Amino acid sequence: MATDRANDLRAFRDFIEAKLSNDGPNLSPDEALTLWDIENAPDQERADTVRALREALADMKGGDTGMPVDDFLAVFRREHGLPASS
Repeated sequence: MATDRANDLRAFRDFIEAKLSNDGPNLSPDEALTLWDIENAPDQERADTVRALREALADMKGGDTGMPVDDFLAVFRREHGLPASS
């Protein structure tokens, strides 16, 4: 979507009103803002995300199981200078 819409307060209000009508009180403010960001992402960003997801799904179908979450978290913490556990 156009960047103009992503920065348009009236469009955001309309979006929130539509979400409240459809999703009711089950949608948190954080979830609503995340949906707004997703729906208003620049076309290239959206295309890059879709491509990355398709590649990941293809890898999974091909048998790639990734890495265990504990291993991932250890690497992530080390790379970002975070404590070993929290």
